[in-house]
Amino acid sequence: MSMRPDRPSTSGPLAADEFRSLLERGYADASVRFLARAWRCEPRVETLIAAIDDADQRPLDPASLTELERAVFLLLQERGGRGRGENLRRDLLLRGFGESEPTLASLIAAGLLIPIPAAADHDCDIEVLLERGSFLQHDLALTPATLANLEAAPDALNIDVPTFNDVTIEPTISSVDDLELNLLHLASLIRRDPLKLNKDGTPNRRSLARAARGISMPGQLGEVAGDLDLHDPHQLDYLTFLAALGRELGILGPDGDRYRTGDAALAEYFHAPGPERDRRLGEALQRLRYWNEVESVRLAEMTLRGADDQHFSQRESTGEPLIGARGFVLSVLRRASVREWASVAAITELCTQIDRQYLDRTLSKMAGQCEPTQFIDAMLERTLSWSGLLQFGRTDDNQRVARLSPRGARALGLEGSELPNPQGGCLIVQPNFEVMVFLDNAPVSVLHELYRVGERRKLSDRVATFQLAAESVQRGYSLGASAKALVELLNTFGHTPVPEAVAFQLNDWERVHQRLTIHRQGVLLRHPDPERFDMIIGQLEHDLRESSHRAIRLGARDAFVTTAEHDAIRRAAEAHPSLTLSSTGAPARTLYFVDPLVVMADPYELDVVTQVELGYLTDVVEDESSPRSRFFALNMEKIRARFSQDPLAQIVAFLDARCPGGLPTGQAMRLQAELDRPARAHLAEELIVLSFEDRLSADRFAGLEEAPDLIERRLGHLHFVIAADARDLLDEILEETGLTLHKSPFDRDE
Repeated sequence: MSMRPDRPSTSGPLAADEFRSLLERGYADASVRFLARAWRCEPRVETLIAAIDDADQRPLDPASLTELERAVFLLLQERGGRGRGENLRRDLLLRGFGESEPTLASLIAAGLLIPIPAAADHDCDIEVLLERGSFLQHDLALTPATLANLEAAPDALNIDVPTFNDVTIEPTISSVDDLELNLLHLASLIRRDPLKLNKDGTPNRRSLARAARGISMPGQLGEVAGDLDLHDPHQLDYLTFLAALGRELGILGPDGDRYRTGDAALAEYFHAPGPERDRRLGEALQRLRYWNEVESVRLAEMTLRGADDQHFSQRESTGEPLIGARGFVLSVLRRASVREWASVAAITELCTQIDRQYLDRTLSKMAGQCEPTQFIDAMLERTLSWSGLLQFGRTDDNQRVARLSPRGARALGLEGSELPNPQGGCLIVQPNFEVMVFLDNAPVSVLHELYRVGERRKLSDRVATFQLAAESVQRGYSLGASAKALVELLNTFGHTPVPEAVAFQLNDWERVHQRLTIHRQGVLLRHPDPERFDMIIGQLEHDLRESSHRAIRLGARDAFVTTAEHDAIRRAAEAHPSLTLSSTGAPARTLYFVDPLVVMADPYELDVVTQVELGYLTDVVEDESSPRSRFFALNMEKIRARFSQDPLAQIVAFLDARCPGGLPTGQAMRLQAELDRPARAHLAEELIVLSFEDRLSADRFAGLEEAPDLIERRLGHLHFVIAADARDLLDEILEETGLTLHKSPFDRDE
């Protein structure tokens, strides 16, 4: 262990005591010679130490410096005479001075900047640092002599450092608050009417148009409403971005050919504290898989008909190759702490120059060609702008600038980014059951609750209007809300108390909601097209008007009919093949197999669902049928068409529930042969089977050293098939082990 004292640490210029310590245990001999040549003095320790304080020995004319050199010295002056190389380079890029690495290297070579060895480095060679370009990972310090020369000519460092004070924020920018409002609105609409996906995973246009009602485009104060045009690539692109982001946050997710809302995840996210939400937002933006920035920018330059639909697919993870590149850009912004206005061009250059090789390598994974500058522009102008993490503005001379928003800084984990929570009243409850919410002062948790129990009818000038209605409030009750908690929330955040009539009605709706009606039988209806389903339900309601039964809407595509026997259901199913029916409870067992793949049933005993499904799965055997006995031959092609996914399992489940005693095993095997492949078996004759009386003896026999050559197969715990050519070996084993063979099987078998 070295007995030399530890180096003194400092944040100012390179003082004599620190320099002596570095010469003793930090610099290699080659560095001593390097500094002596640069300073034109003898390569001796005492001479070098004297030189760092001698301004006359090493004069510096600030007026002869280039603008970039003056900028370097100005930054070092501001920092007390020392700064880390990579931070100097970063800040010079942000201030618009461009790449400074060659300039820093030349100042080191001239002896004007001194690289400070790392604490664990005891053999630092400055020339090697210059050759490898690794001096940026070291502190670069001025000597007291150089600092004195600079301070002697203060006017020489008066350079035009860009400062952006009078900045006008661009009207097209979004904020994190706007993004959260859009996510809440989208999730609430998809909760009521799940978003349909086409076969290629792209959102269905008509379904997306319904889910996008009321969405605000970035920078738009009101809702898009009637201006929505899904033939506009920009609008469709932004909606796809929202859907993809909601999926990464867990509040939206695919379910077959639908996108549905995850209510538990939605509540958990929007009730989380602000810092936690911002952190999760930053992480979700980095790992966006089902949307990507590069294609987004390309789409803006073409019509939708020329666009690549793969970009909009929620099954093709086109954004996954960019996860690393996004993380790199966010890391650069975090390290640079871009909280003050900076030129957009400078931010782009900073991200490009910091580690260009990494970006080139990462972006090479994209299917198409993508330059680092193109990706960074797209990341800034789309991902970070649409999410509100970056704010954009213009200066008086029309220069475009950007900075991290307060919540954007918090999303990147920058310290000192605490934001005050909204205080005071933010809503007004009116007697007509409308709730006016002032968004600038409304906690997002309050908005989430209002979206659960109400429908947003209007958005303008940062004021949202929600309508409380019986259907919407009871839907909220089914999601976990309660009248007591709702009234308490409206009173807590309201400018005035909740009107008594409104409070009474909220409680009354809860009483109605809590009344449970049990229907012992009925039929669930589902249709993929909500508009066509409206027409079907309208006809059913008309046909059922004189009966005691009714059709109850459960959603845009689902309904429940309180009977399974009315002929109107059969007529609807026959007229609309896309309408699917499901019985509640166990169906009646009314099907009897009379021949292979032929069933017989009494038409008067069949429920509607079974009767309709038989029409899709079978052919009627007219020659043998009568009014009270109908024969149906199972048609394999019809079964495959009706049950496109796993037809064998679905037809077996259908028949098993409707045959007395379940589907006969022989018929099940025949169906397997027709729809999958025949069951296969092997018949072996003249086998030698050795059976034991107890399992312990059988296990010991199986553990014999000769067992692999003797046993062909073990049957259960007690029985073994002996290899045909091993009879002699078996006799030897019997003799050696003393096994006794019984002439008849044991009474107790497994």
